[in-house]
Amino acid sequence: MSADTVPFYKIPDPPAAASAGAILGRLADAIGFRFRWATEGIRDADLPFKPAADCWSLAQLIDHIADLLEPVAKAVGARQHPPLAQQAGFVALRARILDLSAGLSARFKAMPDADLAGASAGKLSVWTMVNGNLADILTHIGQILSWRRLAGSPPAAPDLFQGLPPRG
Repeated sequence: MSADTVPFYKIPDPPAAASAGAILGRLADAIGFRFRWATEGIRDADLPFKPAADCWSLAQLIDHIADLLEPVAKAVGARQHPPLAQQAGFVALRARILDLSAGLSARFKAMPDADLAGASAGKLSVWTMVNGNLADILTHIGQILSWRRLAGSPPAAPDLFQGLPPRG
């Protein structure tokens, strides 16, 4: 698979109108785009890195992002995924996270505001999705970027504000 066929090579065009679903869909696009480029080129040797003993490793951060996305997908009725095998590895988990982000984007953008307001799985209301899971994912993507720099494996530098891939 070439680099430009992996989801979120660039951020999709914005929705035509601003609605709650369109805004949340765009947030899912931003998560997918930022995660894609934060994890591009990670080597297996990088995954155990953590800057201090009491920090999560890169692998643990990536696992946690998947754990945060799954209940959001369930809460809004996005396509469900079968569990990954323990030994699935980084490549499969990365693909799962990118697929979940794309699925959430599509689902959010298609949801009428009334359906979105009623979306919930247990205690995961739309408000908890935003200030909890989705905001936490952005924090962990920032940690991945920092950990990679500290580990001597700096990530590519996409244009995050325009949603464009790295130059060159």
